[in-house]
Amino acid sequence: MAEKTGYAFDTGPVAMAIILAAVLFSSAFYFSPSKSLPSQQEAQPHTIYVSADSSREVAPDKVEITFSVYSKGTDPNAIQAENDAKIQKARAAMLAMGVPAENIKTVGYSLDRWYDYNKTEQLDSTGKPITEYVQMGYQLTNSLRVVSYNVSQAGAIVKAAVANGANDVSGISFSLADSTQKKLYNSLLQEAAASAKGKAESMASSAGVQVKGLSSMSEGYNYVAPMANYNYRDAVAGSSGSAAPEVSISAGLVKVTATVSAQYEIAG
Repeated sequence: MAEKTGYAFDTGPVAMAIILAAVLFSSAFYFSPSKSLPSQQEAQPHTIYVSADSSREVAPDKVEITFSVYSKGTDPNAIQAENDAKIQKARAAMLAMGVPAENIKTVGYSLDRWYDYNKTEQLDSTGKPITEYVQMGYQLTNSLRVVSYNVSQAGAIVKAAVANGANDVSGISFSLADSTQKKLYNSLLQEAAASAKGKAESMASSAGVQVKGLSSMSEGYNYVAPMANYNYRDAVAGSSGSAAPEVSISAGLVKVTATVSAQYEIAG
């Protein structure tokens, strides 16, 4: 009998599992998409950063003055009538000085109870007299704000207000009219921008490179105005009928600053 030759394959479960795993591995390797290498980022342009500012001090051309008529009494209706008469008289004085009606505005009006305190014969736990608050009447404050574009009028406005019943001047501030401020700021911006460009060119020249162009630019703003505060309540209290004092007010100067920050691209 002829002898049979050949290879015998184990078809058991373990062998089949090994064969299946090998097929899956080779298929995954064969069909796996190729991964591209990350592309290099484009080189960023070389830049320099500069900043420059331009400032100027100028005389203000706008003044704002706030004054009040402060009244006390036991009858709220009576003090309202008295207070209103004084505030109307002060308003009329402002109009007579040439201040436009739209530049005279009420900015505060308050009517409150007025209390005082008395020490009683009763003692607290520490042996000190107990203080009780007693309503004495009412107090009324009526405030006006006056805006003038004639700064030299500031002292005269304060004097006229006090002469016509105002007994509290709480604020005097100096500034620039919007049109003046805008014109000045635009001029300072041009100066600051030119200075920033000059700095960039000087820095580039020192480094042996050239300014290629402007990449970005931003602006900054600073405004410093003089301000004077006065309180005439104590000075004029009880001086009804006396002449209002002469008032001398120095306006000072307004300082405006424009700042420019810029980024320039350079090439060697």
